[in-house]
Amino acid sequence: MQPALTLLFDPLCGWCYAAHPVLEKLAAALADEVQWQLLPTGLFAGDGGQPMTAQKRDYFWQNDQRIAQMTGQPFSQAYYDQVLSDFNSRFDSALATQAWFLIAQARPAQALAALQDIQRVRYVDGHGSQDMDALTRVATQYGLDGEAFAAAMRAGNPAGLDAAIAAARQMMRTFGVSGVPSLILHTAAGSGVVPGGALYQNPEQLTDMIRNTLSA
Repeated sequence: MQPALTLLFDPLCGWCYAAHPVLEKLAAALADEVQWQLLPTGLFAGDGGQPMTAQKRDYFWQNDQRIAQMTGQPFSQAYYDQVLSDFNSRFDSALATQAWFLIAQARPAQALAALQDIQRVRYVDGHGSQDMDALTRVATQYGLDGEAFAAAMRAGNPAGLDAAIAAARQMMRTFGVSGVPSLILHTAAGSGVVPGGALYQNPEQLTDMIRNTLSA
């Protein structure tokens, strides 16, 4: 079997956003050596989400500032003012997950880039996770028809999304991981979780680590 990497994620996970710079370089470096699969876990999706509160805002913002210092990923003032401070909104990744899945199905080779762009809608542009117009604009950047995309979003979960989430959750149980992001390396010798801290450190070292595992 060809070696593969599976990324388990949720688009509203700040640490998933934080890992993107390393994952992007890893994917480019290993493009000819491993297959990639991205699986949404639905970790923050469903049941209408959780209401935003001042306590949640302060907790998220403190965590986000730590991520920014650690990785250089930006979290804008617009995100703080318009997303975290909107106490009429709810913390729910269902629509963002649905939008990512539709784009990834149409442009599978760009699934990782599409995830980053959907995350930037929230963390940089300052649009809430229920902003259909903002999510549709991301889809059009990947050449999808805006009207057709919006109609698909209104129709609910597309075919295959529930199965993808179920597969992600089964993989979490199998490998004993409770959070995201989680990166799983699959080889002919078996599968295992890539150490989580490596997703925020030197991408060249992570690439070398994976190559060493493949050649072992």
